[in-house]
Amino acid sequence: MTRKQKIGIGMALIAVIIMLIWLWLLRGPAPAVPPAVIAPAIEEETQAPTSVPTQEMAAEQAKRDESAGLQSLAKTFTERYGSFSTEANFANLSDVMIMMTPSFSAQTQADIEAASLGENFYGVTTKVVSVSVDQLDEEAGLAKLTINTQRQEAVDSPQNISVKYQDLVLNFEMISGTWKVSSAVWQ
Repeated sequence: MTRKQKIGIGMALIAVIIMLIWLWLLRGPAPAVPPAVIAPAIEEETQAPTSVPTQEMAAEQAKRDESAGLQSLAKTFTERYGSFSTEANFANLSDVMIMMTPSFSAQTQADIEAASLGENFYGVTTKVVSVSVDQLDEEAGLAKLTINTQRQEAVDSPQNISVKYQDLVLNFEMISGTWKVSSAVWQ
């Protein structure tokens, strides 16, 4: 092996070592390990027995889950249903018809066909502020929710905006295992 080859190999090893040191320094300090906490011994007679969730707790959890799903559906429906623009040609209502009962959907379609768009610009953007469950009867398949909204209304120009707060009362019916909006009334 020539002297030039030995120097080249030595330089390559030094470069590799420098890179390894550099990578090791980049990873930062090791995370601090919290000190171990040693719990005092508990006597057998003072230890509470572990309880298995009861049917009542499971039913309550299922009711909360159902209510959360219904609230999520109500939020989605309200923001789409309540947002409108003369430039969109009632697309907001067409988008939510799948969430409506057949009778409410037919009524909404009839309202769209009877409505006329004005010549001037008009638009409303609706955001949900809060949702309250007024009635939830899963056995009967009925629910009523009140949705508090903030609505930004633009008249004649998208820059001419006013803000108002308005409630929407939604009634739901369970159809084939799915909640559907049966009516929507602005308050």
